[in-house]
Amino acid sequence: MDESDHYSLHPFVIASGAAIFCCVCTFWALRSNPGGVFWQLKRTKFCRAGDISAGDCDGHCVDENMALGDKKAVVVERQGGASMMELLVPEITIHALSYLDYTSLCRLSMTNSAMRSAANDDGAWKALYHKDFTVEQDNINPSNGWKAYYATTKAVVTANAEFYNIIRERSFPDMSQFWLNADYVNCIHASGELFTGYNAVLESWALAFNWGQGGGQGIDLQVRNVRARILGSMAWVTMNAYVDLDMGSFHVTNIYEFHHGQWYMVHHHSSMMLN
Repeated sequence: MDESDHYSLHPFVIASGAAIFCCVCTFWALRSNPGGVFWQLKRTKFCRAGDISAGDCDGHCVDENMALGDKKAVVVERQGGASMMELLVPEITIHALSYLDYTSLCRLSMTNSAMRSAANDDGAWKALYHKDFTVEQDNINPSNGWKAYYATTKAVVTANAEFYNIIRERSFPDMSQFWLNADYVNCIHASGELFTGYNAVLESWALAFNWGQGGGQGIDLQVRNVRARILGSMAWVTMNAYVDLDMGSFHVTNIYEFHHGQWYMVHHHSSMMLN
């Protein structure tokens, strides 16, 4: 290599060194900036589905390593300034969210501030309530909003389903814990007999569980057309029950009271359907 070639490469070497130096400085600055992309990637949290409880969409989050695809998604969103969902008008966003289920809407609220605001919108939760439960309560105005009303309704419907699981399994210990221990509780079985007071009610269930099929044997019981209504610490649920026996089908009303973080049954009324 002659002297002319040596001098012709000199500017290229200087430019390459300067470019490498700038890249290193830029990378160090991004890592050092608390609001930068890399800092946000390190602090990003995700919620597991099992951590989401009814009524608490924030859940309990744990730090997890992000996959390469997730990192790229965050970088693209920060570079673009907004996601596609954030660019939509609120009415379209709420309509799109109405197609999500309860768990998905909760997860979406954990992504960013814009999606959290949209996922907590009262209209989105009202639409979800109508999809999952009933449109019969379209004109009510829940005091704590539709999100809280949805979560409470879900808890009551879950408790009501547990009541019928107890009957199917003929579990007397579970039934004794399901009823509120109070003198004013009532139970009217399909026979028309009325039992008042905690002890009398439990004695009636002990007899019912041991009647006819040898005690301990399961019951083929199906429940349809479940409708729940909440008013403060009170809830009542109506439904139709179908039993695989000669007894036929029944109209049922269950009433619950909320005490110490749990919904307890205080009234059960079952009556036979007329053909």
